[in-house]
This record gives sequence, C-alpha cells and structure tokens, in this order.
Amino acid sequence: MSIIQTGLDKKIQINGIKLSTKLVQINLLNGSLPENTRPLFFRLLSQNQINIPFILLTGMGENILGSCCVESEDINRVKKLIDKEPTLKQNIEFIPSVGALSIFPHHSNLKLLGLSFYLFGKQRLPLYGMASSISSLTFITNYSQLDEAVSILLEHIDLPPNHAPFRPEIHVIQKKR
Repeated sequence: MSIIQTGLDKKIQINGIKLSTKLVQINLLNGSLPENTRPLFFRLLSQNQINIPFILLTGMGENILGSCCVESEDINRVKKLIDKEPTLKQNIEFIPSVGALSIFPHHSNLKLLGLSFYLFGKQRLPLYGMASSISSLTFITNYSQLDEAVSILLEHIDLPPNHAPFRPEIHVIQKKR
C-alpha cells in the first residue's frame, strides 16, 4: 500500500528534526524488581552526574517499567555503578549504539505519528523506544540508521526552507564539584 493510498497525498509540515549523539539504552526489566530499584538506579546516575538525554517511565505502582538513554562515553561508569548493586545488575538490559530522532512540533497530528510507525516498520528500522511530549515525537533506533530514518521521513514531511535535520553542536558534561 502506498502512502498516497493511505490518504497522505501531501507532505506533512514540521519545523525540525533533531538527531542525538550516540547513546546506550538502558532498560529496567520489571520481572521481580523491588519497588525501590528504579529510584536507586536514577539516584546513582544523578549522584554521579550522568546525563540522561532520554527517559521513559510507564505504568503505575509496582508495575512501573523504565527505560533511559545515556551518552555512550558514560556507559562504563554506569556499568561500574550497577555492578555494585546486585538487584540492579540482575534486572538491567543494555542496547548499545542507539540514537534519538525527534520530530517537532507534531501539532497533535496523529497522521504524523501513524506515518512514522508505518515508515519505520516498512523499512524494518528497529524501534527501541518512543515518547511524545507537547511538542515533539522522539523515536529511539539504531544510531547507524538515523540518517536512513531521516531520509525515509523526508519523503513524506516538509521542513521549512533552509532547514536540515540537525545534530547537537555542543556537548554538555557534568563535572563533580
């Protein structure tokens, strides 16, 4: 089925696409996690000044699932922290070399969300996570395939003149005091 047959015969207008640096996704597996495990994990990252450019929590009460991304250069520090906590070590999964692709603003446009899922699936691009805010849709996929994902999306969405998808030009690193 072509995109035209789905009713999207004209491109969807957006204002921008932002791509992340190389990240590592960390999934907190729910299994039999004690309730204090998620706060412990995020407290360790915070105390050790490890940035979390993407975080997703879902569920309620004891059934909260967690996923986040950290910069790839921080992953060895994260693993050392986790190794010291047996409960964390048993309930964490790492997905190396992922990237975030954010489309903004989405104007609460369900066509854009559906189109994005359709195109990711059609091109067999892995989707490790997805989040929506008031203004943006963010997809987590393989870092090496971010440019491919952008190319596929740009066939069906329009950016303003003189605008191209951008990658961060500055990199913020927290320093211990």
